[in-house]
Amino acid sequence: MSEHLVRIMVAGILAILLPLITFHPMWDANSDTTSMTTYEFARVMLTDWALPVIILGILLSMAMIGASYLVRDERIENLLWEQEEGKQ
Repeated sequence: MSEHLVRIMVAGILAILLPLITFHPMWDANSDTTSMTTYEFARVMLTDWALPVIILGILLSMAMIGASYLVRDERIENLLWEQEEGKQ
């Protein structure tokens, strides 16, 4: 029962958000954002959006470090093999 409720809620949220995003004035062909150059985009990203970009970079770094930690192979035979290699 709860699975169906969650699916209905997700569908409802999508039904609300999709038209809001699709019909936003940002997508208008006559808007000023279509003439943005690469320099202006870089300036905006490094001034107006500096803090969110830094936070996103930190989060992605934490995700990559966590993924590399989870991939480690700590089976006892591999740990013993690594210790024997160091003795030789």
